[in-house]
Amino acid sequence: MNINVPYGKKQVNVSIPEKNLLGVLHPKRSHSRKPESRIIKEAILNPMGCCRLRDLVSPKETIAIVVPDLARVCPRKLILPILLDELKKGGIRDKDVTIFMAVGMLTPPTRQEIEEAFGKKIVKRIKVKIHDPSDSSNLTNLGYVANGVPVVVNKEMLYNDHVISIGVIEPHLHAGFSGGPETLSIGMAGEETIGFTHSPKFIDKPGAKPGVIKDNPFHRWIMEFACIAKLKFIINVVNDDLGRTIFATAGEPQLAFYRGIEHAMLHYRVKVDEPADIIICGVGWPKDVNLYQASRALTYLTNTQKPIVKRGGLILISALCEDGIGKGLGERRFYEAMVRAKSPAEIVKKMKNKTCLAGEQRAYAVAKSLLFADCAFVGTRFPAMARKMKMLSFKDMDEALEYAFATRGKDARIYVVPHALVTLPVSR
Repeated sequence: MNINVPYGKKQVNVSIPEKNLLGVLHPKRSHSRKPESRIIKEAILNPMGCCRLRDLVSPKETIAIVVPDLARVCPRKLILPILLDELKKGGIRDKDVTIFMAVGMLTPPTRQEIEEAFGKKIVKRIKVKIHDPSDSSNLTNLGYVANGVPVVVNKEMLYNDHVISIGVIEPHLHAGFSGGPETLSIGMAGEETIGFTHSPKFIDKPGAKPGVIKDNPFHRWIMEFACIAKLKFIINVVNDDLGRTIFATAGEPQLAFYRGIEHAMLHYRVKVDEPADIIICGVGWPKDVNLYQASRALTYLTNTQKPIVKRGGLILISALCEDGIGKGLGERRFYEAMVRAKSPAEIVKKMKNKTCLAGEQRAYAVAKSLLFADCAFVGTRFPAMARKMKMLSFKDMDEALEYAFATRGKDARIYVVPHALVTLPVSR
């Protein structure tokens, strides 16, 4: 069987003996031919749980629009013009709008990347500011929410009369799903909040898993955080595995978010019968731009009630990782935590039931996964870096599969998960 797996903005072909292939797992495909811009516009003009934006705002009021970091495939160029037009009809001037990039602890975008993401016309019209979670002068503490989470958030965003959030609803390692309030609650939070909520003792709580909302303490705090932080309106999209918007929801944050989750669950869930010895997975651009982001594939596939890889199995991640580990503070901390320890077991032992610096939690999550299954990056531009992080690396899939069959047996069973970060395998 010849199967295509994402690799950066391209694809690589993987050849697998038919007797070894358990299946190819991918989200349900949408057959809708409705243009993405129409899907988004219909959602914005027909919001859930509240009136239209043009009726929600008043002339001379100020607006903060929070947008997700560039690691997410989000149709910003389509959403922003429709959103700004609706605000204009409500009497809002361009000079009274500020766009905030919710980067959390990740790599801040360059000016060129912002122009590519928003379009030059938007950047010329509207102020764009990049959130810095370590800038204490621009942060304020609003108290505490569920589980003692400190609400430390961007002060400048709060100065506005209305806060609007744009997001992408897709599986999230701890929150269940990204999007909705999560864009603001993590992306615009201070380091104190991010470090507290991403610490091992917090993310180890039952229910904090991909695709899980019920009894998820991580989900609960982001919802409460957003309420305190003045989030009034959201526009969220659900993408297919090729990055095309197939559904959009807008309106009151909680109602609109849950409506989007319902659609995402129907689209992303895939039923499987048994675990495999080997998983071959892809991440794709922009998530495979660095090792921090691409390592999510390993943690998503193992941080479930019933992992689809056997204990002691092997996960092969096709990922270019052209930016190495990444340029953000959180990404650097992840790498340093992985490198300075002698083994994954040492990382888990030192961090378990403790707090850690924001970014280091990814080292804990990856180390826990490595105690369950081995992991190898295939085709990365920084193979030595991957090896320093206690993982394997291979130049291509042929070399990787040769190793896989040599170590797991010639009869080893394989799942291929081309888009691992938007696929929710569920055991029957």
